[in-house]
Amino acid sequence: MKLLSLTYKITPEKEGGFSVFCLDWKSINTQGETISDCKKNAIEATELMIEVYKDGKLDKTAYPKIRNHAANPYNFQLTFDIETAKHIRLASIQKKAHLHPLRNIVAFL
Repeated sequence: MKLLSLTYKITPEKEGGFSVFCLDWKSINTQGETISDCKKNAIEATELMIEVYKDGKLDKTAYPKIRNHAANPYNFQLTFDIETAKHIRLASIQKKAHLHPLRNIVAFL
């Protein structure tokens, strides 16, 4: 399993609703009426971009550039499995993670 965590920023629009911009992958932008809609749309847009990325159809300048972002109440992170191009809930992964007692290594089972 190859994981990719991306940071998104939500901004309110003057006409109503919200816009979402991926801070790590500039090609991913979407919008929604509510914050919940924005997150769902961001997941869908990112899954589609990962599919295109896996097919090798992206220009190299369009690849994601992962950075550290300052904490901000308008930012949120989502994690995706690159191999399946699906959104992953970290809570479900953490339940499967086990810490090796001798080596402090996390293994996903």
